[in-house]
Amino acid sequence: MTTALLDTIAGNAKAVDRNELSARYGIELLGSQQLFIRENLQETARQLREIAAVDLSVAFGIWAHTMVITYLRTADTDYVRYVLPALENGTRPGVTGMAPAFKEAAGAGTIDLTATPAEDGYVLNGTLAWASNLADDAVIVTAARTPSGERLLVAFDGCAPGVTLGTPFALLGLNATSSAGITLDNVPVPAGQVLSRDFEAFISTVRPTFLILQTSECLGVADAAIDAAATRLTGVNEVLTEDVEKLRAEITHLIHTQDLIAAVLDDGATVDRVKLLELRLDAARAAVDATALEVRVAGGAGYAQSSPASRRFREAAFIPVQSPSETQLTWELRRAKQEG
Repeated sequence: MTTALLDTIAGNAKAVDRNELSARYGIELLGSQQLFIRENLQETARQLREIAAVDLSVAFGIWAHTMVITYLRTADTDYVRYVLPALENGTRPGVTGMAPAFKEAAGAGTIDLTATPAEDGYVLNGTLAWASNLADDAVIVTAARTPSGERLLVAFDGCAPGVTLGTPFALLGLNATSSAGITLDNVPVPAGQVLSRDFEAFISTVRPTFLILQTSECLGVADAAIDAAATRLTGVNEVLTEDVEKLRAEITHLIHTQDLIAAVLDDGATVDRVKLLELRLDAARAAVDATALEVRVAGGAGYAQSSPASRRFREAAFIPVQSPSETQLTWELRRAKQEG
C-alpha cells in the first residue's frame, strides 16, 4: 500500500469519526487501486493492519468487504463469477452477516434465519442483529437453515424484495460504517445464489482468514496507540515508560506471529485452531490495553473527543464485543484446548 493512499485515509479520519464521510469511501479507494484483487493473505493482513493504524472505521468496513470477497471466491459459482468483479473494483460493498454461522460452527449459538424451499430456490425469513456496509447495492452473505435442518450459505442484494436495512446504530465510535440490523421477509434467493450446502467445510475453509484479518484490525490500532504513547514519556509520564515498553514488545511479537501464521496459510498448510484463537484474543486485549495506556499518557488532551487518542480509545472499545466477542473467543479457546 502506498504512503499517499495511507495519508489520504489518515487525513479523512476525523471526518469519518464525525460521520461526515462514510467509511465506504475506503472500499471504493482500494477498489480503484485494484487492491482487492490480491489473494495473498499475508499481504492482505499487512494492508489491513496499516489501514487500522490510521482509521479503524475504514479498516472495519474493508475487513467486512474483504470477507465477502473471500466467501465468494471460496464458493466459486457462476453467480460469483458474475458478481465478484463489482466487489473487487469497489463499486459494490460487501456485507458479512455471518456471525450466527460462526457461532453455530463453534457450538456457541444457532442460525436463526430460515430458508424455505420455493419454486426456483428459497425464501429467507428472520433478522440479522448486526451487519455493516449496509446499502441498497450491497452484496450480503449469510447462512440460513431449511425446514429439514440443512444449513446453507447464501448471497442476496441489499435491494432484494423483502430486505429491510435498519436505521444505523448510534455508537460510541464507528458510526460511519453503516451498521444496523437487517430484517428479511420472504426474501427470494434463487438456487444459483446458494454459495454452499457443505456448511462445516465452508466455515472451516474461511475461518482462518476471518480470524487473521480481524487480528489486523486489533493490531493496527494497538500499534498506532502504543507508538503515540511512546512519544509522550517525558516529565511525570516517565513513570509509565516500563508499561509502554512492555506493551510495545508484546504488540511487536503479535505482529510477527500474525505474519508467520499468514505465510503458513498462504503456503496451503493448516494452522491449529488454538493458535488462531490465541492470536485473535491476545491482539484484541492488546488493542484495548494500548489505547487505554495512550489516553493515560496523553492526559486531558486524550480525553478530548476530537483527539486521535480519544478516537482510537472509542474505536478499540468495540473490539471486545465484535463477533466473535472476547467472551466467545475465551469460551472457544477453552473448548478447543479441551478437545485438542
